[in-house]
Amino acid sequence: MQKTCRHCQATFTIRPEDLAFYQDMQVPPPTLCYLCRMQRRLSFRSERFLYHRKCDLTGKQMISTYSNDKPFPVYDIDAWWSDDWDAKSHGRDFDFSRPFFDQFFELRDQVPRMARIQQKPMENAEYCNAAGHSKNCYLCFSTNTGEDCYYGTWFNRCKSCVDSININDSELCYECVNCSNCYSLRYSRDCKNCNSSMFLRSCIGCKDCFGCYNQVQKQYMIFNEQKTKEEYDAFMKTINSGSFSEIESMKKQFYEFSKHLITKELYGTNNENSIGNYLHNNKNAYYGFECENCEDISYSMCVNTAKNSMDHSYWGAGTEKIYECQACGYNDYNLRFCNLCWSNCSDLTYCDHMFTSKNCFGCIGLKQAQYCILNKQYTKEEYEALVPKIIEHIKTTGEWGEFFPTTKSQYAYNETLSYEQMPLTKEETLARGWKWKDEDESSKYEGPNIALPDNINDITDDITKNILTSTLSGKTYKIIPQELAFYREHQIPLPRLTPNERHYERLKMRNKRVMYDRTCAKCAAPIKTTYSPDRPETVYCEKCYIEAVH
Repeated sequence: MQKTCRHCQATFTIRPEDLAFYQDMQVPPPTLCYLCRMQRRLSFRSERFLYHRKCDLTGKQMISTYSNDKPFPVYDIDAWWSDDWDAKSHGRDFDFSRPFFDQFFELRDQVPRMARIQQKPMENAEYCNAAGHSKNCYLCFSTNTGEDCYYGTWFNRCKSCVDSININDSELCYECVNCSNCYSLRYSRDCKNCNSSMFLRSCIGCKDCFGCYNQVQKQYMIFNEQKTKEEYDAFMKTINSGSFSEIESMKKQFYEFSKHLITKELYGTNNENSIGNYLHNNKNAYYGFECENCEDISYSMCVNTAKNSMDHSYWGAGTEKIYECQACGYNDYNLRFCNLCWSNCSDLTYCDHMFTSKNCFGCIGLKQAQYCILNKQYTKEEYEALVPKIIEHIKTTGEWGEFFPTTKSQYAYNETLSYEQMPLTKEETLARGWKWKDEDESSKYEGPNIALPDNINDITDDITKNILTSTLSGKTYKIIPQELAFYREHQIPLPRLTPNERHYERLKMRNKRVMYDRTCAKCAAPIKTTYSPDRPETVYCEKCYIEAVH
């Protein structure tokens, strides 16, 4: 079936297996293409924006992902979980004379929300969001089971990793992108099981290598040339890794050396019948991105251990039958159009910020609830009689089958992950009726610029007391003591950009979640890949890539 996206006007295909899934979930086919659906869902997800504000219940000063201009109350995490308030006190009857979304968002703007999304235990990790089970971490987001990590996104089971994105089961990594099971790796991307190396790309099982790409189980390689141990050691003694200017020169040299490399149609391992990118141990993943250990999923991203789901963004961990949901996880089952629902939730429709609840419709902020509609408690019989009538009403208003509209996001568009994937100008955003947040410059730093020495060995402890200025934008940032200790121990120069600017530099190393039709550059077989036809890389199908590289 061919449809036209009502948002971007692109033609998109609905496969027979998609139709079967929609029928099973009792929802109509989507009216948006998968990219516009992703954009809509991710407009409800903000990770990196943190603000100082007070808890609206206790008055405690806290760090929150919500700025002070939000309409709803915001509670400190412990206060939110306490028994000192009850979200059911905001319950109301469903009004069949009004659109559902109007009623839902009126409720949303009254129910308290958690200041940050954290899953305990969290120790010394106040400045982290969308994170769990972490210790001594700072400005880490979408991170689970991290320790002594700073300035990263999508860290999983990592220790002492800094300024990286999408890394798993790794330690002592710096400026790495899409790496797993790596140790003491720097300035590298798309690597697995590598250690004690610098400037690698698409390498597997390499050790003591410098400036290499497409290498497998190699040691003592320099710019893809085999060296003896003595030659390698002599070369490494010439590298002043603590010098900012020398590292920047090496980055440019490696980029020029590697930009014409052969690359595989998708980055991933051990996948069966799967299309997308950054996929590991998946079966029947169609248009999946950053997914691991999943089966029978489509149009999904950043999920782990999910089954039989579609348009599932972030989390997972034992989820099944999830449709058009954002940040739902920990053994959730049969969720439709939900946002931020955790821990053994089931049979929820149009719910937000829910925990260990089931059989609820249009509810917000409930814990261990059942048979509730707009936060009002019903009996099982009342609930089962009323929900079908509400769905029929929502169908007449054109709301049924659609995720929450971006116009109603609790965040400004430029605060969200949608902005990272599909950036828009302020003017473009406002023209769509979406919110935009201007940067607060009321307390802009006007002090002296601190000149940073080129070499980390010339940095004194006083640097952690100073305010530094980005060489790119003039915006300010700081170096924390733990960060300085890491740079000194591993001979890494101080960064010259703000953490957010460094994050966006790393994003440039990742392809967007857009699939293109191409042909393998070797055998001419049709392939689907995130490498657009105008990219400089030579793209092979998986079979030809393995033959060429291994």
